[in-house]
Amino acid sequence: MLQDQKRQLERERDLVHHILETSPIGIQVLDADGEITRMNDRLKEILEISTAEANTYDPSDRSVYDETGEELTIDEHPFAHTLETGEPVYEKMMRIELPSGDTRWLSVNAAPILTDDGTIDRVVTTAEDVTELKERERELSTELDEMFGRISDAFYALDEEFRFEHVNTQAEELLQHSENKLLGKKLWDVFPSAAEIDEVWDAFHTALETQEATSYELYYDELDFWVEANIYPSETGVSVYFRDVTERKEHEQELELFRTLLDHSSDSVFVIDPSTGQFLDVNGTACRRLGYDREELLELSVPDIEWGLPDLSVWESHVKEVKTEGGATFDGRHERKDGSTFPVEVNVSYADLSQEYVIAVARDVTERRQRERELEESERRYRTLAECFPNGIVTLFDDDLTYTLAAGRAFDDLPLDPDEVEGNPVQDVWGADTVAALEPQLRAALDDEETAIELEYAGREWVVYVVPVANDSGEIFAGMTMAQDITERKETERQLRHREHELEQYKEYTDDILGAIDDVFYVLDENGTLKRWNATVSEVTGYASDEVETMHALDFFAETDHEQIVNAIAEGFETGTTQVEANLQTKAGDEIPYEFVANSLENPAGDQVLTGIGRDVSAREEKRRKLEETVEQLETSNERLEQFAYAASHDLQEPLRMVSSYLQLLERRYGNALDEEGEEFLKFAVDGADRMRTMIEGLLAYSRVETKGNPIEPVDLEEILDDVVDDLQLRIAETDAELTVEELPCVEGDASQLRQMLQNLLSNAINYSGDKPPQIHVDAERRGEMWTISIHDEGIGIAPDDQERVFEIFKRLHGREAYEGAGIGLALCQRIIERHGGEIWVESELGEGATFSFALPAAGNDN
Repeated sequence: MLQDQKRQLERERDLVHHILETSPIGIQVLDADGEITRMNDRLKEILEISTAEANTYDPSDRSVYDETGEELTIDEHPFAHTLETGEPVYEKMMRIELPSGDTRWLSVNAAPILTDDGTIDRVVTTAEDVTELKERERELSTELDEMFGRISDAFYALDEEFRFEHVNTQAEELLQHSENKLLGKKLWDVFPSAAEIDEVWDAFHTALETQEATSYELYYDELDFWVEANIYPSETGVSVYFRDVTERKEHEQELELFRTLLDHSSDSVFVIDPSTGQFLDVNGTACRRLGYDREELLELSVPDIEWGLPDLSVWESHVKEVKTEGGATFDGRHERKDGSTFPVEVNVSYADLSQEYVIAVARDVTERRQRERELEESERRYRTLAECFPNGIVTLFDDDLTYTLAAGRAFDDLPLDPDEVEGNPVQDVWGADTVAALEPQLRAALDDEETAIELEYAGREWVVYVVPVANDSGEIFAGMTMAQDITERKETERQLRHREHELEQYKEYTDDILGAIDDVFYVLDENGTLKRWNATVSEVTGYASDEVETMHALDFFAETDHEQIVNAIAEGFETGTTQVEANLQTKAGDEIPYEFVANSLENPAGDQVLTGIGRDVSAREEKRRKLEETVEQLETSNERLEQFAYAASHDLQEPLRMVSSYLQLLERRYGNALDEEGEEFLKFAVDGADRMRTMIEGLLAYSRVETKGNPIEPVDLEEILDDVVDDLQLRIAETDAELTVEELPCVEGDASQLRQMLQNLLSNAINYSGDKPPQIHVDAERRGEMWTISIHDEGIGIAPDDQERVFEIFKRLHGREAYEGAGIGLALCQRIIERHGGEIWVESELGEGATFSFALPAAGNDN
């Protein structure tokens, strides 16, 4: 067994030795003290370790540098780091100087081998010769530098942490930093203000995160230029190409400004191909004036819009003239897209730049032409107005005070004609007194002063207004007078002054009248402030006149009445009239019941005011109180009468039954013993007892309407009528009556009483139908909150004089031998309707049938 293990170990050792010696990378093993215990031939070859040196070689025998060019001490070697920390080292790049003078780049790894207790026993290091790879990287870097140097744009490259990896010369100039100062530093550390610009920050991070190119264009304050940047991502960072576009932006802004000025010019500008008349460019004004989009207008040529140049031959002749003269101006007419036209003044010039152009500037002269027409019309109107100037005259005069115009209707009544004034100086036209008054005013007008004087001429009174006349430059070149005959006006003014004096006297008179009125008189503005009042206000309230002057209307009422008073004032101004009752509160605190009535009107200043009267209604209130007491007493009396009627009718039933019983007994026992006259007397007595019973029962029902009724609630009239028809079915069949009913509503009512009322009305319609079969129709109509139910018949009808009487209790229009009944049915119907808050009436003509209608409140849930 031990022999087998030994052989196995030898095989493994040989295998390890073979691997070490055939490995393409250099391998060495160091003990825990850092001494080399084994090294393969590849490492010796890489490090140029001779056979003689192999046994004495130490890692410090070769100079070693890191990638930055710093020389490493023995303690900084990868194996030393692993021995110290126990951590492996991977792909440490090291440059080694060899005895031959050559230099090699090695990629070194170091890994610890641990004992069972976890301590480091040995360290294995490997070294791969990457010299050729580094040389290729250097060549590529050189090529890259050359390529970057040939890039005309500024360029810099950033790694995934946005650290500078390369900056070309153009970028150094624009960024104002050398490449040496930028390499290895973060973009945001060098240019912190750029990180605060969302557009810049987002462009870099979006490119790196999405691996899609981004760009931005903005003005960067820190570098003081417009930058256009394009950012191209890669897996290891981003490449940024950028340039200073300040001149381009300024040029664009200048062009935009020029285009904006052209587009907002009040004139249309056209750039035209002289050979074809085609529009090459137009400004916005041309598009707006002609109603085309720019693209549409650029498809057209001059003859399409200019009436004065209708075809190409005329256009060519015009271009030839423009070339010869260097320019031309003509009046034309442009046609819009919608076919309408407008006048233009066109200035045309010729330009020979990189190619030939015709430049046309067209000005819409619609308003100018209109003004010219208006000016001509104004001049005509001016002279016409002057000639028709009513009740006066108009003149124009020059700086020599010579009249150039004289006209006006007043010349008809003057001792001279307009022709005698026009063309003559002031001194030759008027008399000395008039000239003395007028001449200073005319000269003042030539000095740009406006004046007015009153004077007398030809037995009339005149007011003369003298004003300067200036040209468009504001220079005074003439003057104008407007003389108006004010004779009648002066007389009117004298009469008005006299009238004002009379009105003042009348005001004093009305003040005396208002002061004598016992009622309170007042005038309020819209704020409720007292503007005028009579002496009664102070007399009633106890406030002195100077106190009233500072008071508001609400100050005369208790706070509980303020809302009512405010609403009344508002109502007065809104509707023109108002009325309110409230207690007027005196200075002493007493309260007097007052009724206030007021109307709004306009005072002489044109303001709306509320003027009214307040009247003491203490006596009326006392009468009202007594009336309410009387009503209460009457209600109590009515209640007692109802109780009496009920009691009387109820108590009368017993003796009436006794009379009826004995009459029946008398008829049975002694009927055969009576002669014909006696039998007739007995029949009258029985019939009278029956009628008395019917009347007592009716009177009992009449008295019970208020006291014995059911609660008022929603009821369906259609159901009630169906029950009534069922009850009257025998009577309907006997009389061959025809009854039609429309849809009936729900109302608020006592179902039992409404049933009794409907039965009475239908029974009457059947009974009073005359000789023909009854024709009865029932319908309903909604009127506001009430339903009107109507029962129409074609019976004997009721005379107009009897239509009120039929509702009186025990009133009959026909004898008992003609129609049965006690005369209480309709009175009972009226009583029932009154209890329901409605009304009942009849419409009829004698012999034409009758319509009984009654109104009842609609049920609360009846839509």
